[in-house]
Amino acid sequence: MKRSIVGVIVPAFLAMLMGFSSTAWANPEGIPAGWKKVYQFNLIGYPADKEYTGGCGGGGRIFVNRDAHHAHIVIRDHNDGWHVEDCNATTDNVGEIHSDELGVFKVFARILGKPNGNLHICAEILFDPDTHDHVCELDVFELHRDGGKSIFQPAPDSIFDASLFDIIWSVTTNEDFRIANFRVYRVQ
Repeated sequence: MKRSIVGVIVPAFLAMLMGFSSTAWANPEGIPAGWKKVYQFNLIGYPADKEYTGGCGGGGRIFVNRDAHHAHIVIRDHNDGWHVEDCNATTDNVGEIHSDELGVFKVFARILGKPNGNLHICAEILFDPDTHDHVCELDVFELHRDGGKSIFQPAPDSIFDASLFDIIWSVTTNEDFRIANFRVYRVQ
């Protein structure tokens, strides 16, 4: 009797361990399996109308104000790897992100934090003097926090592809915006 219980429990336990180890190495939902993460950064909502005066924390975060209207971030391709060069995009400051070899990498993003948080990125903005609108020449990327499970979405390559020229983002958030997580994966 003891052998039959051990014969059932031990294989079940080993199968359970194998299941945990395979899920621990899997990519989050929304990101293809087998792709390797090479960089990540967080876009963090800082209190409205206040300038961020802290440090950049090793290049893994960039700050914009909550309820920001057209905060600016420059995307540059310097072939020196993905990183945040200047983390302060609050008030009148301009943040800076370096991208690299976009055809080899793919960027995914998700929004976290309070429900109803919004993030709107307009890439390569132009101002239309007739309509007084901002025109998003390259692309638009939007995230909305609905309070449910946050799933990674692919970000358009065009908003990170600074191989020919620098790209300017105009970032708009609402008062509920807290954090967006961006992850860069090597395409397999």
